[in-house]
Parts: sequence; C-alpha cells; structure tokens
Amino acid sequence: MKKVLHVLAIDDHVVVLEGYHAIFKALNEEHGNLNFIKASDCKSAYELIESYKNDPFDIAVVDYSIPDYAERELYSGGDMAMLLREVMPECKIVMMTMHKEVDIMGRILETISPEGFINKSDCTTDELLEGFKIVLDGGNYYSKTVSNFQKRLSSGILLDDLDIRIIKLLARGIKNKNLDKYIPLTVSGIEKRKYRIKRLLDIEGGDEELISEARNQGYV
Repeated sequence: MKKVLHVLAIDDHVVVLEGYHAIFKALNEEHGNLNFIKASDCKSAYELIESYKNDPFDIAVVDYSIPDYAERELYSGGDMAMLLREVMPECKIVMMTMHKEVDIMGRILETISPEGFINKSDCTTDELLEGFKIVLDGGNYYSKTVSNFQKRLSSGILLDDLDIRIIKLLARGIKNKNLDKYIPLTVSGIEKRKYRIKRLLDIEGGDEELISEARNQGYV
C-alpha cells in the first residue's frame, strides 16, 4: 500500500489553497496517496493541528499573513509554524509570504528555520511544484528574494536602523534639506550616510533609484 502523504495548507485565500491542492495532486504519483487538509486562519489551523497531533502532517505550507487567534496568542503564520515545530517536530514547513521586509524574513529564518521559504512574488506554479518536491525529498528550497537576503546577511551587507530611517523618510517625500529635523545627524553627515548606503546596495543614481532598490531588497 502506498504511504498517505499528509499535507496541511494554511492561507486565507481560497484560490491559493486550490492552487496548492492542484500542485500536490501533481506530486501524488511520486509521493503516494494524498490527504490534503486546509485552514484559512490561526483558529482553524490550531484546531486541525490539535486533532492531528497523533497523526502528524508530513508537510505544512503556511502563509505568514493570516487572521489571528488571540485567545491562544497565535497572531500570524509564524506563530502557527512555531506551534507545528513543537507539536509535530518531523513535519516539514514551507513558509509563504508577500513580505520582503528584512526584519520579517530574518525572524522567520532565525526562529522557524523552515525547510522551504518562498516569497509569493518570486515563483510560478512550476517553480512552486519544484520547491515543494525538493522539500518533500528532504532538501531545502528558498526562493530568490529569500536567497538574496541570506547572501546579504552572510556577507554582512545589511543596513542599520539609521540607514533605513533615512530611506523611509525619503520615500515619504521628505526633502534632503529637512532630513536633519528627523535624524540626529548634520546635513553633511546624512549625505555621507546616503553615499555609504548607495555603495552597499550598489546603486548609481539619485534618491529615486535608492528608494526603488531599497524596496526591492525589503528595507522599506
């Protein structure tokens, strides 16, 4: 008898869950019979995890931004992934998100260390299928945005809080001449900071290029 593949998918968009279901159906021949379980928020996911704790999931696909379950202090997909790590330590976790903010990506990698971590804007359906297959086969799969963040992290090329504040102020439309009203530096000190930021991010151009690249890299 083929082994049943137990899958938990957590997302608050029905069409996304249907897409995941179709992908795992495509993997069905290789990985056995499929038991695909869906949850749309922290509450329903919690109840499913509790009911299946003696028959743990093989893999869970978890969206970071889902409605919370405050009564259990579960506020995000990150909290659900931590619960899965506790209740079903053998369950492989694939985190899904649209977020590119470095603090969110860093927190997920540090606290959850998922087998898969995918930014939804990075992947086509075929790439998702390949990523899920890699994780099921025992490997790790990180999409482009996550991999680039890891490279910056390992090379030490990360902006500090003051750098990010400067970029966010520029993105809000604050003029360079007024930045010293918000930042504890002189105008010349702020310009030196901006020059350093552009070198770190390998940017040639003005403030618009700086803001655009900072957005691409998840800083704002």
